[in-house]
Amino acid sequence: MAVTNQSAAVAIQAARSMSNRLQLIVGGTASVALLAAVATGALPGELTLLETLAVVTSAWTTWLLANNRVLGWWIGLVAVVLYAVVFYRVRLFAEVVLQGIYFVTSLQAIFIWLRGGADHHGRPVGRMPPAWNVLAAVFVVLSTLAAWRVLIAVRGAAPFWDALTMILSLVAHLYLMGRYVESWYIWIIVDIIYIPLFASRGLFLTAGLYATFLAMAVVGLRNFQLIYLAQHAEASRGPTKVTSELRGWE
Repeated sequence: MAVTNQSAAVAIQAARSMSNRLQLIVGGTASVALLAAVATGALPGELTLLETLAVVTSAWTTWLLANNRVLGWWIGLVAVVLYAVVFYRVRLFAEVVLQGIYFVTSLQAIFIWLRGGADHHGRPVGRMPPAWNVLAAVFVVLSTLAAWRVLIAVRGAAPFWDALTMILSLVAHLYLMGRYVESWYIWIIVDIIYIPLFASRGLFLTAGLYATFLAMAVVGLRNFQLIYLAQHAEASRGPTKVTSELRGWE
């Protein structure tokens, strides 16, 4: 039975590696093609090179983080700077503030992912205690109401939805910094709201990006759940080659 389980685990890991390679090839080709098309004016509409660069870097950030790769945080630093400019131009001021928060906390996340945890070798994937989830929910409600009033005062576009997505994104980001499985549940909710919000502001490429993010968040949730289970299996029976391999992209 142990041999059978080990063979199955190795087969799963091989399939995941092949899938990741295919995604790299497809994603790389699509990124280059999109940038070239926008730069040469081959696409219809008012797509800017700035928004396109923000889309491409954000897509790779999310894909890497969904696969538990710390490189995603480094690329994300570029993405948030680009998007801060994009959102400022369309008066989504809460999103501009959020990008600034992302930049600072992403630097912290790099340290946590690389040197966090009890042994300073990187924080493992974990689950957020229920009590903290309740506190987070209260924080979301109160902070959204406060941010909503501020955005109304500064004449921001779509103030309620801008405020809600900003606060939810911040909570999801902080959860992801700690490598908590629950972060991906929140990202799924955020992405569902962002798609029509950005489309309403004429950011159709960004709206399409968040549709992709939605799919990536589902994959990220599945990956983190598998890694979490593998870590607990390893802790219960001691380190093995199989459970190390099941970490995949850690």
